[in-house]
Amino acid sequence: MNKVSRLLRVATLAVMVLSTSVAAAQTVLTYGEPGPNRGARAAATKWFAQEVESRSGGDLKIKIMWGGALFKANASRQSVAAGVVDIGTIIADYFPKEMVSYSLTNLPFANLDPWVGLKANYDHMKSPAVSRHLADQNLVFVTSYMLSNVVMLCTGDAVRTIEDIKGKKIRGVGTFGKIFGDLGANLVSMSIYKAYQGLDNGLLDCTQGYMNASLALKHHEVADSLTKLNWGIYTGLGIFMNQDALKRLSPSQIAVLHEVGADFADYLGQNVMGSDNKAEQRFREGIDGRKLEIIDFSPEDSRKLYSASEFHITKWENEAIKSGLDGKAMVQNYEASLKKYTQERDVQGYPWAR
Repeated sequence: MNKVSRLLRVATLAVMVLSTSVAAAQTVLTYGEPGPNRGARAAATKWFAQEVESRSGGDLKIKIMWGGALFKANASRQSVAAGVVDIGTIIADYFPKEMVSYSLTNLPFANLDPWVGLKANYDHMKSPAVSRHLADQNLVFVTSYMLSNVVMLCTGDAVRTIEDIKGKKIRGVGTFGKIFGDLGANLVSMSIYKAYQGLDNGLLDCTQGYMNASLALKHHEVADSLTKLNWGIYTGLGIFMNQDALKRLSPSQIAVLHEVGADFADYLGQNVMGSDNKAEQRFREGIDGRKLEIIDFSPEDSRKLYSASEFHITKWENEAIKSGLDGKAMVQNYEASLKKYTQERDVQGYPWAR
């Protein structure tokens, strides 16, 4: 073997050893997602995973398991906490006691701006009190999703006024659903992923929904109308990590997760607003020849919804106190954050437009 051949062989072996070492050092986190691999939320989840891999230089990767392959939505908290997955989506409303600190940001506060809601939510969830409450469950908050403004999709007679809610079979979630019940609806317990069948087979007259999520789940195929309630936003689901899995990461990997989690609010705020506008336009214009009637609640009816919300905000404060949290202070701090980011938006504009 001549000298050049030996040098080439040594170089090749060195590259192979280096590649093997890199592969061995690379950490892959398993992500559990109960939703489908389509729509704005799925796109946001992919963005999160891609940014983590890119910013870590490939040192940290996330493998997403879609459509409830590893756990269903109502088992997400236990599954992440027990280490069935390293990281995953948790919907707070399935766990009213354990996730009471998170459900605060899913109460119907007077804010309709997704970016403002996401920023205020992030501040709340990163507070020391909430972090300790989650740590007791072996969970760490990473960042939040935003399903945006709450709407109602109906088959048959539409909901045009607050009075039309009475007597209807409605799938509602969390505090929003409870208030539908307060207003006389017949609540039906059903996940959003089964609402299509519910509307189609008559088990439901209406379902609580969100503009772009309803498009992704194809609810427009079995609904006749969509009512914009102009009443709060839904932020009660997010990305949480198993605390033990986080401790196994290197300081640089942890820093990347926190950095991407913080930037997620800006990315998703822009993404949700754009996706909502596109979804509403498609519903109005028609999809495969089928149009939805789009109805706007009057300001008076929306005010009545907010008035009905006040009882539940006070109730949340009391439930938080029972869990060892200062519920009243948390509500005040969250409202202050909503005000702060509303003012920031009004003065500086959105981050992506500055």
